[in-house]
Amino acid sequence: TRLTVGGDKVHYPGDVGTPTADLTLVKMHINSVISTPGARYMTLDVKNFYLNTPMVRFEYVKIKIDDIPDEIVVEYDLKGKVTSDGFIYIEIQKGMYGLPQAGILAQQLLEKRLNKEGYSQSRMIPGLWTHKTRAISFTLVVDDFGVKYVGKEHADHLIKVLKKHYKIAEDWEGSLYCGIQ
Repeated sequence: TRLTVGGDKVHYPGDVGTPTADLTLVKMHINSVISTPGARYMTLDVKNFYLNTPMVRFEYVKIKIDDIPDEIVVEYDLKGKVTSDGFIYIEIQKGMYGLPQAGILAQQLLEKRLNKEGYSQSRMIPGLWTHKTRAISFTLVVDDFGVKYVGKEHADHLIKVLKKHYKIAEDWEGSLYCGIQ
């Protein structure tokens, strides 16, 4: 069971937009593989990207106890936490689906982690990332990486960095990216 927050009920005062690659950039990046000697293309997908990102500003939700499956009520001993009007109040401390700020928080954490390893996003072209010394670049759309690399060791490095923090799916053929085959 996954709980989703009703994002239309949450007021988040900050900007929740995330920089992502647009379709033109993605196509140009894929086409650049052809014109770069020795280049290859692969895709990576971060699983559950929005989940468990630490939040500085917590959110709160109330749920009617009758809407919670009995097994969850028993597992977390919720009967003793029900208010007189039949609700459970929950403090949300980590990112989850439905939170308007989930995307930007996950993006900021990813950026911090990648920057530490030598990767940086272009200041001029949102969604385009490079490494300061490695022959690798990638476009990023939410949690999907379209990776151009010259030398498998560079792709392996990116994968190793990501696997420190995330579960990822690897497609060494690069056959599907953001729904494009």
